[in-house]
Amino acid sequence: MTDPYQILGISPSASDEEVKAAYRRLSQQYHPDLQSGNSVMEDIANQKMSDINAAYDEIMNMRRSSGASANPYIEIRRMIESGNYTNADDALEGNRQDTSAEWNFLKGTVCMSRGWLNDAYTYYEKATRLEPSNREYQAAFNQMQNKRTGQMDGNPHITGNDIFDIANCLSNACQCLICADCLCDCIKS
Repeated sequence: MTDPYQILGISPSASDEEVKAAYRRLSQQYHPDLQSGNSVMEDIANQKMSDINAAYDEIMNMRRSSGASANPYIEIRRMIESGNYTNADDALEGNRQDTSAEWNFLKGTVCMSRGWLNDAYTYYEKATRLEPSNREYQAAFNQMQNKRTGQMDGNPHITGNDIFDIANCLSNACQCLICADCLCDCIKS
């Protein structure tokens, strides 16, 4: 069997509720009863449902048998969410799996939180390359790409038109100088 998380279209860090939701969604989509009357499609649906059921059972059995230790990334995510970046980084390095999309994503998140933007970009890019359908990874990578190009959401100085962008930047610089002059009273008449 291939990766059960991949079959359900979810990340290994997905909560039990997310696993169940993915299972229900796919079960409704590929249920063989929906294909009645078309024997070829019914056979395909039966095989797909068999894969979905096996993947769901494998994930839930792994989680029941060893709890959170079955997926060390859950604990690492908790560390990151609580701002404990050093312990999260130590745990990632202690369980180095740089061929894992989740590992690269979490490593990128730790780097991002520490201000190591080039490293974060590299890890997010690799996570996205390893698992291109993961929206969380894609969003983080897109955000890093936008930061690299200066195209941040809400940046009024980037319009896509080079002439206006230069004028906006110059206008903003002039406004800053005028404000500084008012505050400092540096320029005398």
